[in-house]
Amino acid sequence: MKHTCRDRGAVDVSVQMLFGAMAVLLSMLLVFESVAFWHARNVFDEAASEGARVAAGYDRACPDGVAAARQFVVAHGSKWASNLNVTCRVEGSEVVVTVAGRTPGVLGAAVGLDTSVSARTPKEG
Repeated sequence: MKHTCRDRGAVDVSVQMLFGAMAVLLSMLLVFESVAFWHARNVFDEAASEGARVAAGYDRACPDGVAAARQFVVAHGSKWASNLNVTCRVEGSEVVVTVAGRTPGVLGAAVGLDTSVSARTPKEG
């Protein structure tokens, strides 16, 4: 009994390898983009918490909290943070600080995502 094996040819294999490599690259870019987004979001979250903590302190006000949040972002992400907007408001007995900006993109600034994070804390005194 003779066994025959059909030759797929070099072109067929090359095309399959090309599509496979593109799928791997796209999935890696998706992972890298997700990591960049969550890192930036964590920095914005910590900045908002720091700003709210400072603004809520005894004899402190919103401008102090905004300055603290901006300083935190500059210290931890000045190279990639863009369109940064920090706001502070007092709602009753709480201070709310919001940090918004554009997260970095793996392929450049045009690919990043806009995000906004708020933190609130009770006002002292």
